Formats: sequence, C-alpha cells, structure tokens
Amino acid sequence: MSAMFEAPIAAALAGELRVFWDDIFEYSDEHPPDVPPEAYLGSETDHNRLTVYLERRAETPAGTCAITVPKTHPILGGFGEVATRPELRGSGIATRLCGRAVEDFRAAGGQALFLGTSVPAVRRIYHRLGWRKLAGADVMANISSGDSPEAFLVDYFRAPGEATVVRATPAVRVPMIPLLHAPHDWQVLDANAGMYSTRYCVQYSCMGLYRRYLAALGGGRGEWFGARTTDGRVVGLATARRAGAVCQVDGFAHPCFATVWPDLMAAAMRRAAAWGSSECCAVVCVEDEEKRALFEGLGFRDATVSPDFVLDGRAAGAVRMVAG
Repeated sequence: MSAMFEAPIAAALAGELRVFWDDIFEYSDEHPPDVPPEAYLGSETDHNRLTVYLERRAETPAGTCAITVPKTHPILGGFGEVATRPELRGSGIATRLCGRAVEDFRAAGGQALFLGTSVPAVRRIYHRLGWRKLAGADVMANISSGDSPEAFLVDYFRAPGEATVVRATPAVRVPMIPLLHAPHDWQVLDANAGMYSTRYCVQYSCMGLYRRYLAALGGGRGEWFGARTTDGRVVGLATARRAGAVCQVDGFAHPCFATVWPDLMAAAMRRAAAWGSSECCAVVCVEDEEKRALFEGLGFRDATVSPDFVLDGRAAGAVRMVAG
C-alpha cells in the first residue's frame, strides 16, 4: 500500500528516507541530493510544496518518488527521488508511485513536470509512461496537455507579463528549470554559474540547477537574483560573485523578456557596490556579440582576453570586461 506525505514530515521518517536514498543513489558530500534533507523537514514550506510518495514492504521502504511544486507557480513541478529497493525492481512499484504522483499533480492543475535522467534504459521506461526528452538536455518532461516539451516552452514564455527582480530563494528552484532549458541565442548564459544555452551545449541538470547556483555562490562568495513575473514565471537570472575586492557579474533573460536584463544587471552591480568592490567586471564569450554590446551600454569596456570557455568540447574565446 502506498502513502503520501507532505513536508514537513516527521524526523523519523525523514531519517529513514535519507538512509534509503543514500543507499540507492550513493549520495555523499561530493554527490549531494538535488533537494536538501532539511527541505523534507519543512525548511522550504514558505516557497514549495514537497510531497513524497512511499510504498513499503515488511515495514521498510520499498519504493519512493517525490514532487516539488512552487507555491507561487503550481503549474510546474520537479520530479525526483524515484527509487526502488534493488531486489524489488521490476515489480511495478515505481510505475504505480509515479503514476499516482502524476495524476495528483494534474488533478491540482499542474501542466508540466520535469525530471533529469541520463540512463537510456530509464528514459525508455519514462517514455512509455508519457514523458518526453527535451532537445539539448538529459531532461524529460511530462506535459499534461500532450504537447511536446518544446511546444510547451514556446507557449509558456510567449505569454506577456511584467517582471520584477528579486533575490533568489527556494521559490525559483522549479521555475528556473524551463528558463534554463529553453534555447537561447547567447552561448554563455552565466559565466559565474557555468550555465550555457541548450542550443549549443547539452544541459545535464534539472532539479540540480538550484544546487549548482548555490555551489557557485554559496559560502559568502556571491548572491543571485531572479526576474519573476506576477504569475510566478522566472524569466531571467543574474549573479554577483566576489573574489577579494573584485566582483564579477553576469546574467541573462529569456528573449521574450529581454527588457528585464538591465534590471537584473543593475541588481548585481548594486550588490557589488554594497560589498565595496574596487572593480566590477564581466566575462563574455566573444561569439556573444549582442551580450557584449549590452554590457558596453552599461559602461563596461574590454580589458583582457580570458581563458576560453569550453562548450561541449569546443573552445570559445572569452573577453573580460570592466565597468567604468
């Protein structure tokens, strides 16, 4: 019999699940889970609804899956922690749990679920369950309308709306997924976070994107911002990363919301000023001429040639630009 638990869940259950997932996924300090353990204890309840589906055998976990849904934008969901005890694989546990989770998501008005997987055999199983691979990514989506993921992304960003720049919180954990999997003309979206366009590079992350930003900017190294519409879509991201007295800024916006890019950069540059940085700079791919021109419009000037970016094994030159 399967059961559903919504965060915050009991500490004993959270500990039991952590042991189960650590064994299945071999989590470690070098390979942490995409969603931190404290989220299941309620650390993100102001931002996200986190639901775990669990099936037991002999009072021990036999299989699980989990969905993270942003409270301000519940049409999206991030799917993960799909696990079955090795000796029970092939018994249909994962299919039952995932099916129930998808049904519940759709019944609540959900439109698109995203998950990451790089294993071909696993992708085939998800494909049979209605999931489809996104172009340029090891990510799959389950679109409630039956549209392709690409068609969904086009319609999703086509809708107009005013965007406001805010500090990034766990509320962007799921809404940043469509933004970073939509193809962009700029090759390097954010040098600070190592984010590249799926038009030029394969995106290997899904629910781990938020963790990648935290890894790049955590520990006092920096801060990041999101451009969010009134209906909860994240349409742009920006970062400010400091190294001593120098602050490097970067960011991007979806082409349909290009006008918010200067606001994103302004937020990052204000952070640099608040830190008292003696220099504010940006590293831009030489092939991203439009982005380079936009930085020039903000008062940045070419300073030095930086090490090349490596885009799926192909080197692309970089220019370091300095403000003022």
